[in-house]
Amino acid sequence: MKIRKKYQVSANAEINLTALLDVVFSILAFFILLSAALTMPSRMGIDLPISDRNSKGDSNSGDLQPEDVFVITLDPAGQMLKDGKSMSPQQLSQEITRFLAASTRGMIVLSADDSTVSYQIVISRLSELRAIAGNRVAIATSRS
Repeated sequence: MKIRKKYQVSANAEINLTALLDVVFSILAFFILLSAALTMPSRMGIDLPISDRNSKGDSNSGDLQPEDVFVITLDPAGQMLKDGKSMSPQQLSQEITRFLAASTRGMIVLSADDSTVSYQIVISRLSELRAIAGNRVAIATSRS
């Protein structure tokens, strides 16, 4: 006669999920890395702007001559100056309009000192200049 052992099922039985969670998170990490590698910017159809400068940093043959640039300096108070002289907005608008009519390649450059002029003033003045000159406005900053 065989003696059978009686196995008792404990009411406190538990399943250890640590190994299962390790495998699941490893698979998750694999798919995250795989999806990041497959969705590179070149595959997303983004058209980035191309610089018109060559590898040495010099401009191409389409250089602007000094006479093609109308520089306006911005002081800390937000006043726009031409050649160090303060001008009323109407005078400045007339000067810019005359300059752009005379120079077909002319550019308006707003020069602002980063440390003394607030960004809000610079943006406001750029908006005013764009209303006059359209897309022929650029910004130049200087560090002190």
